[in-house]
Amino acid sequence: MDFQSITSALTVDQAKNGSLIAIAVCVILLLVVLKFISSVVTKIIFSIILTAIGGVAFSQRSSLADCASKISQEIQGNTNVSSVTCTFFGQDIDIDTEKIPK
Repeated sequence: MDFQSITSALTVDQAKNGSLIAIAVCVILLLVVLKFISSVVTKIIFSIILTAIGGVAFSQRSSLADCASKISQEIQGNTNVSSVTCTFFGQDIDIDTEKIPK
């Protein structure tokens, strides 16, 4: 299964949940690193990397939520739109506008 077929089947809710899982994994890994690694330099490096990954996941999640809310505002007056596209980590996600509350 290639990456394109996975992202085409991804919904907005699944993308939001995936980013929350990524943030939680980063926090757990950060706690493990801080607990078990004794080198201060290694702790700092891993802390920066994991914080950056978590920050990117959070920003993508909020960006996707903003995109979905703008789309729902746009389609309230236009019933001919059946799907629109948002971007999540550089990949296009099709949003089924029939499932968005009007």
